[in-house]
Amino acid sequence: MKKTLIAVITLTAVLSIASCGKKSDSSDTSKPSVETTTEATQAITNQPDPLSPKTETTTTKTTTTAPITTTEAATQSPAPDEGAFSLDDNGAVVFEDESAQQDDRVLIMAAQALFESACTTHWNYTVGCPYTLNYDDFIENNFSWKFYRITNEGISSFDDVTADYCKVFSDRYISNELSSLYIEQNGAVYALDAARGMDLYYSESKIKGIESRSDDEIFFTVEHFFDGTDFDGSAPYSTTETFSVVINEDGSWRAGKFRLPY
Repeated sequence: MKKTLIAVITLTAVLSIASCGKKSDSSDTSKPSVETTTEATQAITNQPDPLSPKTETTTTKTTTTAPITTTEAATQSPAPDEGAFSLDDNGAVVFEDESAQQDDRVLIMAAQALFESACTTHWNYTVGCPYTLNYDDFIENNFSWKFYRITNEGISSFDDVTADYCKVFSDRYISNELSSLYIEQNGAVYALDAARGMDLYYSESKIKGIESRSDDEIFFTVEHFFDGTDFDGSAPYSTTETFSVVINEDGSWRAGKFRLPY
């Protein structure tokens, strides 16, 4: 009797354990854990979409260069060698090397310097006088104009005056004005000293380019600028003409064809 009761109790315990094991397995299969669900979601999210087009990301380095204007290009180009020439004590142009070996930019720059020197020299000899004058010693011409004696040592003839003038100008283009402003008489030279005012409307002159050249002369275009106020209501304007330089045997330059613009 006891043996039968023990067997029944044992069988009941085994069936209870088996029933608990099945419930636990069913619960695990139907309800996954939170950790498992999160990991699966992350895996799906990180997967690429097979229907979306493939794109490649590239890095391009772009260099932007500002356009160079004409003025900038001229500024960036090598400047003419200003040391290629200079003005001597009188105002004539002298070159370190032969001017024929220089490029056009240097020649134009040298012509600009000589033109300005020629303006100053011509003004000094024709408007006023570059010499010391004795205003108590004078002579008169047919028009009763007074000419005053030059007192500088070494100036005793008209040729002495033209020799000084031709330290800047070529004797090929000697100005006829000199003969009307200087008179040689009694072993001395007398100057008119005809002072006048400068053209108030003149601004400046610029050598613009080379017109032609020969072995001993170069012709340039010079442009003169005026502010225009000499004409009522007019805008600034300019005029052009020819200026030339004569090349001496020693390579120095003298002003040739020339007109004072003011």
